[in-house]
Amino acid sequence: MSATRLWTVARLELVQRQRTSRWPIVFGAWFVIIGLVTLASWRAVREADFSSGPSLYDVTTFFVLMLGMLVVPSLTATTVNGDREHGVLATLQTTLVTSWELVLGKLLASWIVSLCFLATALPFLAWAWIEGGLSVGRILLSLLVLVVVMAVVAAVGLMFSTLTARPVSSAVLTYLSLASLVFGTLIAFLLSAVLLTDQVTVRVNGIPESYWAAQVEPPTGAEPPVEGRMMQPTQADCEVFTRTSEVSRTDRLWPLLAMNPFVVVADAAPSRHADTGTFTGGFTPMRWISDGARDAKAGPAVGEVQDECSYLPASGSAPLDGESADDLSLAAEEARNAAALERRDANPVWPWGLAFLVGLGLVSVVVAEQRVRTPVRRLPSGTRIA
Repeated sequence: MSATRLWTVARLELVQRQRTSRWPIVFGAWFVIIGLVTLASWRAVREADFSSGPSLYDVTTFFVLMLGMLVVPSLTATTVNGDREHGVLATLQTTLVTSWELVLGKLLASWIVSLCFLATALPFLAWAWIEGGLSVGRILLSLLVLVVVMAVVAAVGLMFSTLTARPVSSAVLTYLSLASLVFGTLIAFLLSAVLLTDQVTVRVNGIPESYWAAQVEPPTGAEPPVEGRMMQPTQADCEVFTRTSEVSRTDRLWPLLAMNPFVVVADAAPSRHADTGTFTGGFTPMRWISDGARDAKAGPAVGEVQDECSYLPASGSAPLDGESADDLSLAAEEARNAAALERRDANPVWPWGLAFLVGLGLVSVVVAEQRVRTPVRRLPSGTRIA
């Protein structure tokens, strides 16, 4: 394989695209759309004590990936059968350019164009970083994952361009395949989660129901609650008991989500590990997607002891009034969130999803190379050769 010939094929593709007048318009429209979305997000979430960086980054990355899934397939889904239709492919195949150089050159050209689209969004991603709440390392990781996903999308389009004789057919098949990855995997996961349930018994270190029953109806000889109010439990009142419930076994279904490009990019997004110095809530779709995927992978806590007493005072039981009940509920919610965050950090999804997408891209490239090899023994009826 010659790098010079490979780059020659890529350069010819790029020059051919530059001759059309639509690309400056497309890049300009892309820049304006991303800018308007980022500006609207910034105006919606900016507050004095609020770090808007994660929200801006999530929204911008979400739209870049969404628009990229729409634009990038058009770069490769018609590149091979389009050349064959115009009688250009046969001329290239008679030169010293090998099938691998031809396929990789066309893929490289489309990948470069997709990177140009990503580069136009970099100023807005830098704006999100300036707003705070994001680490540079996680930003670079998410950009790397996004670049790889764009390459995979281009490879899928290139494969269908070699499998069909008509550009329209390859474009439709490419978009249907990507829609299956984005929407099909989600629908399959949701339907399977409803059907795949199981009775799970978990061990819980918490307040037993007998404690609250005794508060309502004290045993004979026990003192009644003060002024009819329940007493706040303490860690001394906790017991280890079992709890049986019917749950969805999402831990057996999470690979469906790992195949979704949005899940892969979202799980590597920097809002997953935002800086803790400033509140970073708000509209963070990438973090929500990531949390859902990691919770699905973790599944029910089978074999673990769920601690529901860590937020309770060690001693000093007092009457449970409205204010103390609210404080107790808030402490319980914070404890549950901390436990959920610990489980999520231990169950990343993006490495598995990225491995699947890279494998899909490699298979697509291999299939495309097989389809452009010469001599061709059989071509579809009506296919133009030269």
